[in-house]
Amino acid sequence: MTTYETNAVPGQLQPLAPLDPQAVRQLGQHALDVLMPAAIEPGSTPLGEAAGQFALALCSLARLVEADADDQLAQGEDVVERLRRASLHVHEHMVATVPTADLEARSAELIESCIEEGLPVVASVSADLLLSGGRTVRLRLTKETVHQEVEVVDGDTVRLPAADHLMVRDGLHELGRVLAPLTQEAITQA
Repeated sequence: MTTYETNAVPGQLQPLAPLDPQAVRQLGQHALDVLMPAAIEPGSTPLGEAAGQFALALCSLARLVEADADDQLAQGEDVVERLRRASLHVHEHMVATVPTADLEARSAELIESCIEEGLPVVASVSADLLLSGGRTVRLRLTKETVHQEVEVVDGDTVRLPAADHLMVRDGLHELGRVLAPLTQEAITQA
């Protein structure tokens, strides 16, 4: 196991400082030592897989801190991909450990609490999914089904698997957060 050294004092905030490449490398290595065994053991759990991806994300962050201008995009994308994978495994863990009724209630509560707090909520979204061979399928999600069911263009409705629904839910909340300022500008200009 690596020894990770820091000048941080537990419980005390440190003053703003740039990332220290060597310290970030050491932190990444320490994370690998501590978290990776849970990811590589036979029969690892989704939470163990999430821990392993998080450790790899810290290592990728260390490479990003030191990357040349030409490598910033690739290294940054690697960090984001590792964090996305960690997020997916955390969702899998939640689906495996939290009762479905609780997950569904939480999704509905999030929509209502956002509306009550004046935060944006994606009421519905339609998307054209491009498939191989130039085919297109139109899909639609609505807040009435708490974005759990996908309407397909021919009228069929398909329920999302719980882990996928959590990913869609988080993505739609992020989409609303990102797009809301644009709507505010349009409303004030009208």
